[in-house]
Amino acid sequence: MGLFGMFGGNKGATAVQEGEMGPGMVNMLAGMPGMMRKQMMKGRINQLLTLPEARRRETIIGMFSGFHHPKVNEKNRSKVIATRVEIVGELAEDKRRTIITSRIEALKDRPELDEADRKVQGSVLDKVGDKARRAFLATWDEANKGSQN
Repeated sequence: MGLFGMFGGNKGATAVQEGEMGPGMVNMLAGMPGMMRKQMMKGRINQLLTLPEARRRETIIGMFSGFHHPKVNEKNRSKVIATRVEIVGELAEDKRRTIITSRIEALKDRPELDEADRKVQGSVLDKVGDKARRAFLATWDEANKGSQN
């Protein structure tokens, strides 16, 4: 199994091939009560923060590939991404910047995945609490400006 235990995909598949959070896990997470989903994803995001940058980026690609897999319906995708945005928005500024910057850099070589995620991320912002949304967007905007330099 992958870094996240039950988030592992097919045996022998790398995180990039299968995604440590495959479509089955994304759909399962979406079906959980919000507090359970949030706690589980919060743990995963905190684990991401402990990884070296290269591994963090690889894991992000795997996770986001799971979020945007064709076997995940729009409603489930939106629930999981809204939860991710909320959790990242609630992180301390340095941790939030690390996750957002790693996400931006990881998906530079995956423009189709980046575009799909940005679209859903933008559509779920109104589902995120005001304080978390403002913090997320402030760091997001700043990180995006910095990545273009």
